[in-house]
Amino acid sequence: MSAKSSLIHGLKRFFWLTGEGNRFVPTGWLGRFVALLAVLGTAVVIYMALFSSQSELLHVGLFLAFLFPIAFLTTTISKSVERITWFDGVLGATGCLLAAGFSYYEPRYHNWMQSFDQLTTYEIWGGLALVGLSLEMVRRATGWPLLLLSFAFLGYVVWGPNIPGSFSHGGVNLNYFIEMQAITMDGLIGVPLYVAATYAFLFVLFGAFFQLSGGGQLFFDIAACSTGGMIGGPAKACVVSSALYGSVSGSPTADVATTGPITIPLMERFGISKKQAAATEAAASSGGALLPPVMGAVAFLMADMTGILYRDILIAGLLSACLYYLGVFTLVHFECRRLGIKAMPAEERVTLMVALRRGWPSLIPIFVLTYFLLSGFSPAYVAAGACLVTLVTSWIAVRHAIGPRKLISGCVETCFRVVPLTAAVAVAGIIIGCIEMTGLSSKAAAVLYALAGGLLVPSLIVSAVVLIILGMGMPTVAVYIMGAALLAPVLIGEFGLPVLGTHMFLLYFSCMSAITPPVAVACFTAASIANTNPFSVAPYASKLAVAGYVLPFFFIFNPGLLMDGSVLAIAGALIAAVGMVLCFGVAVHGWILTTRLNGFGRLLFAALACTLIVPNLLVQGGAMIVAALLWSFYLKRARTNESNSTAFGISRPSVAGGSVNIEATNE
Repeated sequence: MSAKSSLIHGLKRFFWLTGEGNRFVPTGWLGRFVALLAVLGTAVVIYMALFSSQSELLHVGLFLAFLFPIAFLTTTISKSVERITWFDGVLGATGCLLAAGFSYYEPRYHNWMQSFDQLTTYEIWGGLALVGLSLEMVRRATGWPLLLLSFAFLGYVVWGPNIPGSFSHGGVNLNYFIEMQAITMDGLIGVPLYVAATYAFLFVLFGAFFQLSGGGQLFFDIAACSTGGMIGGPAKACVVSSALYGSVSGSPTADVATTGPITIPLMERFGISKKQAAATEAAASSGGALLPPVMGAVAFLMADMTGILYRDILIAGLLSACLYYLGVFTLVHFECRRLGIKAMPAEERVTLMVALRRGWPSLIPIFVLTYFLLSGFSPAYVAAGACLVTLVTSWIAVRHAIGPRKLISGCVETCFRVVPLTAAVAVAGIIIGCIEMTGLSSKAAAVLYALAGGLLVPSLIVSAVVLIILGMGMPTVAVYIMGAALLAPVLIGEFGLPVLGTHMFLLYFSCMSAITPPVAVACFTAASIANTNPFSVAPYASKLAVAGYVLPFFFIFNPGLLMDGSVLAIAGALIAAVGMVLCFGVAVHGWILTTRLNGFGRLLFAALACTLIVPNLLVQGGAMIVAALLWSFYLKRARTNESNSTAFGISRPSVAGGSVNIEATNE
């Protein structure tokens, strides 16, 4: 074997060894044990959120005590292993004991004084084991990219003093490393893990209970009755239902997995290709992490890392999230007009009154959640309360009642979903600790500033590219944490950008990683449902979701879109943003209704979209006038083409099918 072949074989074997494991919920006695852990852990998290005033360290310790064993008992060591082994049980038990010991000695760590209190030998070995278990958990749950990145930062901690030049650091001894990573809130046991243990866990639990109580069926019925009668009704119903469910779940992948089995086959039945159906679902679901009232784990992290009230983040994100869906909805409409996709038959849709009459109890938790979030209550407190309200209101419609069996199922499903998130934020915390103890953030900031020539727009573009590249192999929350640690100091410190606008910029590009090729988790999930190639789905989904890539640049220069400023400034920013989203959408898509744009037309729309970003009322007003005239020209041309096609008897066949019931499909 040649040296080149040996190297390739070695790399393949290395990536196989560091690849993901099989994730599944076990059955039998092991399944019952996991269910017991899930129910007890859920009860502890809800109790801590509603009634406890204990420290963040204790919250994290108790959370890890039940999540470590669940993680290792639901994820095998590699893809080639299909069942849990005794070794997985040992790792889970070790993690549980370490976390339980940390919780028991929490008063000592709560009052820890760095450089004065001394670590014992057991604490040093326990801290190293905690770091090692977290790395193994992230390898199994998310794969090799985040693991390799963490190894790079850990290697920098060890060998950084030997690097010549400005990237050298003074060295880190073992005791200081363990203090930072496993005792203080600056490393593994840090803000990201605390957010996963409280806000994120509880909102995922709320989403699971909401689905079990019939909320998913209500959202689909509302979407079908509001858009199903339009041209391309099945695709538009997909966009609306995924937006509604995503606003509660806050997770693109969970949204696709929940609504995709209904919407994707429905779209295919009406003549939409597998690729387009999967891409539409992925693009619509990815916006759920941007849409209030829940948004997602990244928004919770933003609130804790910036000190901005979660309520203010929700209000700031509302207009831009709606514009994201305006962009997706418009392009879906154009595509359906071009393909001749008809409306859903009336017999497959229910009226709004019927939908509300049979599903109105599911609206009560949404109203409770929104009201108390806007009233300024803690997100964890509100989420825990909303979970309890959902349990109670589910009994109003007896067929959706959450009894003991459904309750256990919801707890298990929540813990199963939270494992990858917890693994990602734990290792992201390790990386943050490495950055903090070596002073790497200031060095990386200097490189970024120099790379962009000290100019704002190039710095924003470089930041966006960095986030997209990180998103190709890392979960959304990890991408955001890395961006907040390395990019935010430059954008805020060097250019004076507002904290909220900067972190919203990071949030958008972190969320877009769910559909950005080549590794797009939402697209892979949708493609598996549609039984098509995920690498063909991701580019099409990115095209439909182009608004998500351009809106961050708009609100950086036009903060009115984030509800910052006078009513006039907000209205002006909203109007300009609508024009920008539509212009960028048709520039990328290349069609307006049934009219194909030539290269010059697409460039002209792209130039108008860029002009609308300029924060000047006169410039934006002029661009809007030109855009309106151009839109009128192409719309008139499209209608003329359609009239001619009809006159010559050219039409597309419509495809009909049977009725749709989301509950029956889930069962």
